[in-house]
Amino acid sequence: MKELLEQDHYEVLEVSRDASSKEIDRGYRVVRSAYEGDSLALYSVFGETEAGAILERIDEAYQILSDSSAREAYDLLCQEKEESKEEASIDANVDAFASVVDDMGQSLSLAHPNTEFREEADVLDEFEKAAGSPLDDFLPVDGAGLRSARIRSDIDLQKVSDVTKISMTNLRNIEQENFEDLPASVYVRGFVMAYAKTIELDAERVAAAYMERVEASRSAQSRGRFLGRR
Repeated sequence: MKELLEQDHYEVLEVSRDASSKEIDRGYRVVRSAYEGDSLALYSVFGETEAGAILERIDEAYQILSDSSAREAYDLLCQEKEESKEEASIDANVDAFASVVDDMGQSLSLAHPNTEFREEADVLDEFEKAAGSPLDDFLPVDGAGLRSARIRSDIDLQKVSDVTKISMTNLRNIEQENFEDLPASVYVRGFVMAYAKTIELDAERVAAAYMERVEASRSAQSRGRFLGRR
């Protein structure tokens, strides 16, 4: 995977080259939110200084792409560069998140029982007893399944946010599978691992299964945009 500082402006904002101004505005907001604040997952990968440099890079990309004249000039420059080299393939590298998620498990302090969803939790409890196996072996690894497992663990979403330092917006988007509103896959995987660890699920298994859904959705969306331009 190319480092963010090495990506072109469109890659930085995670938008296509024919993105509308509205899509560019939205991409800027989503990507910038992933690098702001004091996210535990973020600072396990980037120091404060580097995170600041990344924010500047995101702002620079937006400044160019939100100005029609500057964007046109930039597109011409990119076209010249692309004619002289092949597109580099993008590989996701998430090893840095594993140690953070493991360390997190040592200091978790679970919330007091959440009675808001007690009825649903009771149903899940009976299901687990009948199955005779850990809950995460049976629940589907999707947004709804993660939410059900969290409720079964008597942990509210705010507690997950407090422990992981992941924003409530990103946590809700994970549970609701709003893939378009989530940041780059490398960060989504780290967020899901931290989420799963917080509610005492198998972080590696959950993240791997959830990311299959993320990548499938994003690939389908990319194909749709490509076919729409033909």
